[in-house]
Amino acid sequence: MEHTPNLGLKKPGLTDNILISDINENMDVLDAAVSELQQGTKEIPDLETEDKTMSGAINEVKSDMKGHVIDPMPHMFVDNGKTYRWGFRTVNGEPQIISEEVIE
Repeated sequence: MEHTPNLGLKKPGLTDNILISDINENMDVLDAAVSELQQGTKEIPDLETEDKTMSGAINEVKSDMKGHVIDPMPHMFVDNGKTYRWGFRTVNGEPQIISEEVIE
């Protein structure tokens, strides 16, 4: 009998006997995996966020985006010793990059 690579589900071959207990075990594994996804508690290690659960990562990104709504120029860069703030806005539906020098 083969097994699936990710969840280890039992895959009976064409000549294998099929047991109800194998089907039930597969169903339990699938149910647990789907439940983790629905609850957002499944760990996803390669998410580029501090929180590696789906719901936590979404909330983290959502929180980061609030700064963009409140401050249209949340980014900064330095050029020739001068500091500038920059961001994006739209005027009449046209996107614009905006910036200003930060006077200290």
